[in-house]
Amino acid sequence: MERIDLEARAGVDGDLGVLIATLLDGGREWRENLGNPSPEAVVWQPYPNGPSIGGLILHIASCEWYWLGTFANGEPEPVGNPAIEYDLALDQYGPHWPAPPAQPIEWYFEILDAQRAQTVEMIRAHGNPKRTLPRKDYKVTYEWIVAHLVEHDSYHGGQAVLLHEMRKAMTGIS
Repeated sequence: MERIDLEARAGVDGDLGVLIATLLDGGREWRENLGNPSPEAVVWQPYPNGPSIGGLILHIASCEWYWLGTFANGEPEPVGNPAIEYDLALDQYGPHWPAPPAQPIEWYFEILDAQRAQTVEMIRAHGNPKRTLPRKDYKVTYEWIVAHLVEHDSYHGGQAVLLHEMRKAMTGIS
């Protein structure tokens, strides 16, 4: 019988190490459940200005940069990053999800994988999980930010899986 477990990252504070492992495992799980959607399925939107698999993946990657790079570390947004460019046009509460670039799922996963590697390195280099940062009219800890990214990945990853299943049910094709 196969054993599945989390492996906390060496050299990272205990709780942050577990959160990194949880982020990586959660991403692995929803990607496995998503499978290999066709390029048409990746950009399919169930209604005008609705979310798409590709848009959700770009949004996940952009938010990881925002929370860790811009918000926590004060770094400017990288110019020319497709995830950030997409997210700047997004109003998830409107909702207004622009049509994502017509690319195969591998293109999206390359962007997410590059950001995820950078995410892990930023968390590893951070140090103090209890560092407090001001946000609007409240404060958050660095540890909360990382936990929020775990939740965010799981939430939107699940939406991507559901969108793929909806499209297959509605069209009979993947």
